[in-house]
Amino acid sequence: MKTTLLCAIAAIAIAITSPSAAQGPPPRLELKLAPHPAATPDEGYIAVEMRMEAPRLAKGEGLVRLPLTLVGIPSARYDGEALQARDDAGPLPLTQDEEPPTPQGVYRRWSVGRATRGDVIVTYRATPRHVTAATNNGPLFDLRAEGQAFLGAGNGFIATPVAPGPWRIRLEWDHSAEPAGARGVWSMGEGTVETVGPSQLLGFSYYASGPLKRYPEADPHFGLFWMSDPPFDPQVLGEGVRKLYEAMSAFFGEAAGQYRVFMRSNPYVGTGGTGLARSFMFGYHAPSEPTVDDLQGLLSHEIAHTWPSMEGEHGDTAWYSEGNAEFYSLALSWRSGAVGLDRVVETMNERADAYYSNPYRGLTNPEAAKIFWTDPVAQTVPYGRGWMYLLQTDAAIRAATDGAESLDDVVKEMRRRQVAGESYGIADWLRLVGARIGEEEAKAMYDHMVSGGLLIPPEELYAPCLKVVKRPVRVFELGFARASLNDERIVRGLDPASEAAKAGLREGDRIAEVKDLNTARKTQDGTVTLVVEREGGRQTITFLPRGAAVEAYGWARDPATPESACRF
Repeated sequence: MKTTLLCAIAAIAIAITSPSAAQGPPPRLELKLAPHPAATPDEGYIAVEMRMEAPRLAKGEGLVRLPLTLVGIPSARYDGEALQARDDAGPLPLTQDEEPPTPQGVYRRWSVGRATRGDVIVTYRATPRHVTAATNNGPLFDLRAEGQAFLGAGNGFIATPVAPGPWRIRLEWDHSAEPAGARGVWSMGEGTVETVGPSQLLGFSYYASGPLKRYPEADPHFGLFWMSDPPFDPQVLGEGVRKLYEAMSAFFGEAAGQYRVFMRSNPYVGTGGTGLARSFMFGYHAPSEPTVDDLQGLLSHEIAHTWPSMEGEHGDTAWYSEGNAEFYSLALSWRSGAVGLDRVVETMNERADAYYSNPYRGLTNPEAAKIFWTDPVAQTVPYGRGWMYLLQTDAAIRAATDGAESLDDVVKEMRRRQVAGESYGIADWLRLVGARIGEEEAKAMYDHMVSGGLLIPPEELYAPCLKVVKRPVRVFELGFARASLNDERIVRGLDPASEAAKAGLREGDRIAEVKDLNTARKTQDGTVTLVVEREGGRQTITFLPRGAAVEAYGWARDPATPESACRF
């Protein structure tokens, strides 16, 4: 899972890193993190102290804020008086309120009970989230303990200033309670870090501390960090990520600056990643024994999120960020030699099958956005839809310009506008595409995509290397409400005509175990196994989570075309 907020934050940081002399320097913000690991993860915590230089707040104004949940992931919350503040006049009374909810979640805001005097210091203890084999896979925002280490995103445990900034940020680590050799890493650097950025940067970035391992051991610009030894070679993985990051940086015309990758082990089945400021974190399930090749698509997708972004509401623009990450994670992996042609074709067909078999494929963008965070399958709508639409756009641009231009030119211009502080929204996209293929055609293609219309791969795009073939697929159909797999795990909304019901599942069954769900979503013949509790006993139920066949398309390689003649 990913967030389009990341790239907006990166653009803000670039725009404000060098304030003018007339404005004066931004106020200081000093953040001190003191991790305290424990033998039992639930007993460990991170002591947080944040000093804000003279915020000059009037009574009732907001001091700090933290999401209670963000895209379904709970934060540390700090209920009651867990969060304290003081200033030059002594203890600072605080009140708590919830901000209006958004599709992504609800933020809690702490406001001051009197006018502030001088600097304000905020303190609290961040405890890691408790996760088990029954925890749902999701965006990697929560703070977790892994062995003697802590890893997580700031929006899972750092209450950030309500004032947007910019701030002169100084981050320090206190390792006195940690094992010898502990290191502290932030997305923006290792050890003590000083930078200028908005309040959001503190939330939408990653933090890790403990006896972390690192690859390479000494590189001030790039690093892969982890605690538990994974079932794959982290050095091979790290070197591959670094090379791909450098290739993608060059493509987007930027120097390969600082970049950090964090990985953590999940107790539940599944992998996933989330990209934030100049970094991403991914999780894996060690018993599933993922390989470096298995992780290639996930990692390249997360790296690609560093650049293409579109301003606007997430539900309106997710097709762009996710579609571009899908498009360029594969295209640039091919162009840089990171993957071969057979893997390209395999990946394209997997993505096409996922798009056509998605039960929410026909929803409009706004309709899909409403259920993004209630069903993981709905979350994937922008991935397939955006990618397929960008394939069509690429083909249309190449055809209209006789091959002189392509999707690359438009996406690079959108990125240039973003970095330059210019508008980079939907209207800009349509204008740039329309200048190449015609305004009416550009608008018609876009409206068809937004409305949930069926998108068919353009035959001419990768010809003669690949040809488009019709390959009907069956819609993914769990057969009962996806919410049944959440914490209570009680089967609700069972469709009596579904394969699950035919296999013996009953309304009200308690689900004790779920096996192979993620794999089943990726393959047409993958089955799901549920261990359910019913009437004091346990039963194992296996079924194929598929419904009716639908019109679908994929690609087949032309054996007469040499690989060297193929382009993507």
